Amino acid sequence: MVMVLGTVGTVATAALLARSSNLGNNVETSITIGQQNLSVAETAKVNLQALLIEHNQLLEYNLDDWEKYLTSSNMSEKSREFNHNLRLCKKEANWKNTKERILELAQHKTIDVPMGKFSLLDFQKVDRNEILATIKTQNTEEKQSQYEIDISFSDNYLSKSVPVLWLIGEQQIDGIGNAKVNGNLWANDCSFPVEKTNLMEVDGYQAKYTAIKMPDLPDLEAIKERLPENHYFPSTAEEQKIQDQEDKISLKLPRLEDKPTKKEGEKNVYEYFINNLEDIDSLIVNSDFKNESIIVLYVVGDINISEIVHKCESSNPCSPENLMIVAYEEAKMCLQFDNLSAFIVAPHYKLGIKNNNPNQESAKFTGSIWTNKLLTTGDCGSEEVEFSEAWEWGDLPNEFQSLHPTPKLIQVNLKESIQSDISTEH
Repeated sequence: MVMVLGTVGTVATAALLARSSNLGNNVETSITIGQQNLSVAETAKVNLQALLIEHNQLLEYNLDDWEKYLTSSNMSEKSREFNHNLRLCKKEANWKNTKERILELAQHKTIDVPMGKFSLLDFQKVDRNEILATIKTQNTEEKQSQYEIDISFSDNYLSKSVPVLWLIGEQQIDGIGNAKVNGNLWANDCSFPVEKTNLMEVDGYQAKYTAIKMPDLPDLEAIKERLPENHYFPSTAEEQKIQDQEDKISLKLPRLEDKPTKKEGEKNVYEYFINNLEDIDSLIVNSDFKNESIIVLYVVGDINISEIVHKCESSNPCSPENLMIVAYEEAKMCLQFDNLSAFIVAPHYKLGIKNNNPNQESAKFTGSIWTNKLLTTGDCGSEEVEFSEAWEWGDLPNEFQSLHPTPKLIQVNLKESIQSDISTEH
């Protein structure tokens, strides 16, 4: 009966701890185990499991690394990354508790738990998705044993949808106002108020802090070298027209004379370079051009598009896979539309969206936006926007799949004792 209750208690505790970890990295998960009916080994397992759920980056490192990086006076890049990710958006007192907890385990110190004590002897990665830990236990009768704990994990982000919003800039204290988020939101800076995000499905999506770094942008100079001259905007003729008439430019892409710049599977890819073209009266993108096509816009400098339309008559609704905007340098991007499906990567930009359809309440964006900061006021942006997720990580272009993942704990199994109970000599 005790064994059955112990197993139920372990499962229930782990479930509660896993649930608490979903509330965000700014919530300190309790690892105090209240079930007195658990064995020392089971209690130790639940303690370790709780720590790894809350600080799953530890799954990437061996036990010696924990102490080395936490106590190193010569802060290497690896050490800085380790400490930064552990400390992400934690208050000073919580960070001290976290550091002390991890150091105690790394230094093989004895941890007191109900009905006894335990220490972590070893923690080694055996393959890409598995770690074996060894613990030493001692119960109240002073009998000692050693156990193996089998820890299975996977890449965290690969099992989830691409976040509809990823904000990497600093000083985001204003958040995104009342903009609706029907998806996940990531923020790299702790000043962003994740708790104020207007999630449309609170149980299904999260707004959270992340230490994941955005991959480098594609090499723009190499791209410009291979693009045909007529895929540059403004062209020489358009520059002269702008200077003479001060007119805005209207673009409809691809044009009949345009040829694909590359292929992606069965799809033709049309790439264009937009250089400091501040005012575009309208941009119409046709992803059904000559069957199904992908349009990629590489942008430098400020951009202001009064109307952007993504047309997909035969594949309605449009997929964000068919329109990608990659923006370089520090600048501002202002977009107006009623509905848009796209993948926008603008890590140094301040990006604003406005609704240009008086018959609907909000501009509706489907896909994913990775940017420095989202503008929700002023001439450029508005909070009357509804963001919706639409795709998985495997749908992204290859150059944007090279993220450094955060491991996700799958399960923790306690194996049979690898050392028989030994009475401690007095």
